[in-house]
Amino acid sequence: MSDRMPKEDIDRVQRRLNQIWEIGKTDSSGVTRLAYTSEENVVFDYLRDELPREFDVWTDSVGNLFATPWPEAENSLYIGSHLDSVINGGRLDGVLGVITALEAIQTLHESSCQPPNPPTLAVFRGEESARFGQHTIGSRTALGMLTVEDFSATDQNDVPLWHAMQQAGFHPENLSEPTIDLDRVTGFLEVHIEQGRVLDESDDDLGVVTNIRAPVRYKITVEGAYDHSGATPMNLRHDALAGASAIILAIQRVGKEADNEGDLVATVGDITAVDGAINKVCGEVSFPLDIRSVNEAFRDQIESRILEEIRMTADQHNLQFEVQEIDRSSPVTMSEEIASQLAHAADSSESGYRFLPSGGGHDTMNFQQAGVPAGLLFVPSVDGVSHSPDEETYDDAVAAAVQTLIRFTLSEIEIANKKFTENKIEGNGGDHAF
Repeated sequence: MSDRMPKEDIDRVQRRLNQIWEIGKTDSSGVTRLAYTSEENVVFDYLRDELPREFDVWTDSVGNLFATPWPEAENSLYIGSHLDSVINGGRLDGVLGVITALEAIQTLHESSCQPPNPPTLAVFRGEESARFGQHTIGSRTALGMLTVEDFSATDQNDVPLWHAMQQAGFHPENLSEPTIDLDRVTGFLEVHIEQGRVLDESDDDLGVVTNIRAPVRYKITVEGAYDHSGATPMNLRHDALAGASAIILAIQRVGKEADNEGDLVATVGDITAVDGAINKVCGEVSFPLDIRSVNEAFRDQIESRILEEIRMTADQHNLQFEVQEIDRSSPVTMSEEIASQLAHAADSSESGYRFLPSGGGHDTMNFQQAGVPAGLLFVPSVDGVSHSPDEETYDDAVAAAVQTLIRFTLSEIEIANKKFTENKIEGNGGDHAF
């Protein structure tokens, strides 16, 4: 590899990030670009206009976009992320991965470099589950992993996913068949904000992800009896809201205990009091439950403990309850070979880095599960904030991420032969356990 690396244009990166921010921008300076809405379509149109005319560009049957200046290459390293958002989310989630990937590829092309692993920009639809309750729709479709049940999922207006795709101008084909030629994809890389505060509390610009926590998710419904708030004595009430509150506190307690035993987080991020009012004892409450860990057996053990706590707490409050499983995924271990090369590329660019797990799911995990070696590179989330208008990172970290992608792409990578030595890497600042 040459000592003279092509130099990224961070001003160009920031211009694109800021212009995309305006598409779906909310009054609180957040972003709402849900899957298969006009806002998502517009941001894809913007990106297509930003692509150099020398790039070969194509779109698959569900709207995923791919672009490369090396379309005739026998094999290609795919790099990218997504452009949709949660409701009133931040300006970087997903978008940063797309724009840093484009910057790395464009910088290589402008420098007339001939990378041994010619990259392809990959931009996926519908990574967030905010609209249909289905995550990573675009990348799962590209890999032939989306099911008929997923395809039939509906949004809050009862619009099914397949219909939303058609309304957006796309006509999905055989879901069991990948929309990309996996035989020519040598690997997949994604840059993302950490969505936690580990990097922000360290001196490291980058995080090389070792594995991705996987969730099991439930919808919990607690049922009691509706009564008048003034006329019903306290000891005669079957208050679903009070009982649900006790259940949520029990979940938090078990989650904290489990966190001391191993890797686990348990979250109730919303609560709905059905037909609740200031002058009523609430008779029905529903809330979601999200349990995640990098250790599936440990997660399943704590899951059983939490479900038992729900049963006991509901009984104590004389309430009925229903538990509906809505998602179950397995943890994903990222390619050790790609993680090793990312660490080497970061070290070569004199960027501080560390190995760490990902708490959130990403398109990257689907590639790894499909047998395509995949790597995930984090930049800091300022104060650990994500999925929020306050989401931010640092310019130096963005530059380090782009430079790491460039160095990785210019490497002579032998993925099948590279192995860790005793699961450790000599890196910037000493040993980093994988």
